[in-house]
Amino acid sequence: MKSDSYLSVEVWMMGGLSILACVLTWAFVDRNAPLLGASQLAFSLAFIANHPHFLSSYVLLYGDFRKNILRHPRYLWGGIVAPAFLGGAIITGLVTEDRRLMAHIITAMFFLVGWHYVKQVFGCVIVTSAQRKQYYSLFERRVLLLNLFAAWFMSWLTNQVEYPDPARNTNFSFYGIDHYRLNLPYWSLQLTFVITGITLAALIAIHVNRYIKTGAKPSAPGVAAFVALYAWYLPALTHPTFGYFIPFFHSIQYMAFVWVLKRNQVADQIKNLSGEAWRREWINRLGGFFLLAFVLGALTFEIIPKGLDSQGWVAGLGSSPFTAAFLLFINIHHYFIDNVIWRSDNPVVKQYLFAPSSSQTHPNQSPSAA
Repeated sequence: MKSDSYLSVEVWMMGGLSILACVLTWAFVDRNAPLLGASQLAFSLAFIANHPHFLSSYVLLYGDFRKNILRHPRYLWGGIVAPAFLGGAIITGLVTEDRRLMAHIITAMFFLVGWHYVKQVFGCVIVTSAQRKQYYSLFERRVLLLNLFAAWFMSWLTNQVEYPDPARNTNFSFYGIDHYRLNLPYWSLQLTFVITGITLAALIAIHVNRYIKTGAKPSAPGVAAFVALYAWYLPALTHPTFGYFIPFFHSIQYMAFVWVLKRNQVADQIKNLSGEAWRREWINRLGGFFLLAFVLGALTFEIIPKGLDSQGWVAGLGSSPFTAAFLLFINIHHYFIDNVIWRSDNPVVKQYLFAPSSSQTHPNQSPSAA
């Protein structure tokens, strides 16, 4: 049985660390403090977790599940069709130096990245609950999803609505490419506050009622992941310094899933070995996976795009057009990859993540992870 201690490593990775960081940042860091130190630390952490977290999904899709790409429509879409369309749009934007097209892609990225964060937190709650033989009904799952999406949409709209105060309606740039706000009606933001509040109250009532009837408590890692999303997205908790580290916390949350999946998979693959042979294969297969993700992350986020930027080939899109292009492509494509991989109908995921050796997933439950 998984640990339900709120001080377990699982809880810290699922969101506990980010909650603590948010509290400490608000307690000890001035909102107007210089951001250079925070940005440098965030850049260093990107090498450790952010970049590998993205590229581990590529290693899974084009490595572990490569045989499915031409056999199953969903894999074909995520592995070939979606990246072809996305890559074509980004290349067109670079070649034509079309700022408007690139701005549209930036808008799509921010929208889909938030969607991806929500689905990952939803997966944390559902999977960690299933591992403890606690299952959500279809209605309860829908209430949970609605609340998570409302909280995310509330955050997204803070940069997309037209505020009554014109001074707040400013655009911004993404690696030198001017971005724009959609200027949606202000009441849409107010509506998300209402929906978030109502669905949060409903979720609390659901868990209180479950505890009264059965004595069941929500999984500690699931609670940590849920509260962490509010720390990331609640406008009242927005802090410039803490904002730099949200991608890192999201990444270690994601890597917890990858670690469990690969650890159990490798252990099963080499279960007939022993001694030196077992240890060698364990290091080669598990260590090799994460080393490959680390190297590919360094190449695709830093070395290759910055090398291309140094050539000055696309002067009309700022000083870092290729860095922006690589970030846009990987961030958006990562969402499509995860929508293919982390599903309960994936037999590999079902065997090694949804149904670990310590517990069995309910046959009628269909969790959806990251």
